[in-house]
Amino acid sequence: MLSFRPTRTTSRLSIRHSSSKLGIKQLVQQDLRHAEKLGVIQPAAPDATALRKLVHTTIELAKFYFRGAKLIYTRGKEVNAIKARIRSGGFPLTRAEGRLIHLQRKDVTKLVPFIIMAIVLEELIPVAAIYAPFMLPSTCILPGQRSRIDEKKTRKATASAADASHVLAQIRKNAVNGTISSSALSGTGSASIICSLLRLPTFGNDFFRIWRIQRHLRFIQNDDSLILQDKLQDELNDHDLAWALEERGFIVQNLSPQARKAQLEWWLNSIKDTPHNSAVSRRIFLLTEGR
Repeated sequence: MLSFRPTRTTSRLSIRHSSSKLGIKQLVQQDLRHAEKLGVIQPAAPDATALRKLVHTTIELAKFYFRGAKLIYTRGKEVNAIKARIRSGGFPLTRAEGRLIHLQRKDVTKLVPFIIMAIVLEELIPVAAIYAPFMLPSTCILPGQRSRIDEKKTRKATASAADASHVLAQIRKNAVNGTISSSALSGTGSASIICSLLRLPTFGNDFFRIWRIQRHLRFIQNDDSLILQDKLQDELNDHDLAWALEERGFIVQNLSPQARKAQLEWWLNSIKDTPHNSAVSRRIFLLTEGR
């Protein structure tokens, strides 16, 4: 099966520290040099002129973006085969397949705007990776860009968790039988906080933030079901366990592997037997609990 999860590079810490005070041009250059070291793009000849290096890098990036777009197309065939198998009553959907379908759906919606950007003004793409990473398909993000995006999401989630206790406590007053309606998030500042906890974009007004929260929690509802169906909670490796917890709004950096497993077990036990029509509101309630 094709890879469906964006990778986090092992040099994430060095990238984070070295890029903390760099400008846009320096960040773009750093991402390119890092990609060259990893073999993602080929470096220009050492004796090439500045113009030749610029042309070479532009061509290499265009090839990288083309491969990324092609992967989305190729992956679509695999997704269609999975859906056909399910429709015909074949082997049930696995968690890996469910996540692949979810990622493919997100990437497809980004692909056309991305291609237009690549054709019209390709040099804006590295800048978009800094200021608007949500615009880029997962297959068209350089490793250094991916590390910085992940780190920024983590910092934002950690800051929200530290500052959010009062706001979330207020929202919990709207709880009914362990659920909180998404409408309770409007106009309170909590929609932005929960978006940050879930590593979702916070731009726009509360209408768009709540829509993102609902969409993400419906995905989590399906992912929870597949974890329970396949009994995967004790089989996830450290990386996938941390990934799963972050998607559910947890801050995992200072948690031991045992504590992480306990957090996921708590979450899954808390949503078991939740009626389908309360799936999102139940998870909003869990996000407001002190964890």
